[in-house]
Amino acid sequence: MRRRDLLGLTLAGGLLAGCGDGDGEATPSATDTPTGAASGSPSGPPDPATDDSFVPEGLSRDQLTVFRYGEHYRQVSDLWVPVGEHAGFLVVAVHGGGWDDTNDRRDLNVLVADLVGRGYPTLNVDYRGFGENGGWPGTFTDTGQAVDLAADAAAKASVPADRIAFVGHSAGGHLAMWAAARHTLAADQPAANPRVTPALAASLAGVLHPSVDYGENDLVEALFGGLPDQQPDRFAYGDPSLRVPYGMPLFAGAGLADEVVPVSQTQFFADAVTRAGDTIDVQLLDGATHDDAKAPDGPVVPLFRDWLEQHFA
Repeated sequence: MRRRDLLGLTLAGGLLAGCGDGDGEATPSATDTPTGAASGSPSGPPDPATDDSFVPEGLSRDQLTVFRYGEHYRQVSDLWVPVGEHAGFLVVAVHGGGWDDTNDRRDLNVLVADLVGRGYPTLNVDYRGFGENGGWPGTFTDTGQAVDLAADAAAKASVPADRIAFVGHSAGGHLAMWAAARHTLAADQPAANPRVTPALAASLAGVLHPSVDYGENDLVEALFGGLPDQQPDRFAYGDPSLRVPYGMPLFAGAGLADEVVPVSQTQFFADAVTRAGDTIDVQLLDGATHDDAKAPDGPVVPLFRDWLEQHFA
């Protein structure tokens, strides 16, 4: 997320309730290799079928199965399967970038390559941002459909359906945690009735309490179509701190030197889920910055991997 949008946050009181209606869902499909991309921006979207920047370094297209849930090039989930034996669980990764149209699933290529290289089948999911008919409710409904493809990805990778973990960085931390709580949504809310509820959920420097006084918070305003006092029902729906309890083990790691997403986001979330009876492993690391939180050799990701392996042992 942009630094100017998230500096100087202060916590705001009051829990919010309710939500509005959403869009319909597309029928997902899968291919062993990407099938190209539909038209999008005036200059044309990238083509994942030919653009090698969609292939994390050290991996090959032979390891890829693409699960598609719409026509936009971002309405896919890329399954990367390790060569040889794997760990027996599936990681679903949700990228950040401020929920807009400037970042896509390539933002987590380095992390995905690390996880797959360690034997973890990984589903790198994507969604439309608020410049691509995302925002409210499209980014949420896209994310719901994208992570639900974990059911098909787990079957493809021969992973039990009860051994799936969600993880996201920054804005992706927000979406991963929100998606893990979809089973708490009312049946008539957008992206309710999930096909997949993970066994574990994790955030790396995530925006876990967007219902605060952000000041110049144009990214959150664009995502929700307004600020909390203007759209209270939407924030009650889409704020991970307000969707407790989760009913699963949680992990939240962040750096104390993060100047993009303040550590108060993680602290507030941890307090909220703990009060609701959830268990959470909170790791706040001295000197770690925002991007350090998604770096495989940084201080946060190794702790996340250890946590995964402990719970899936």
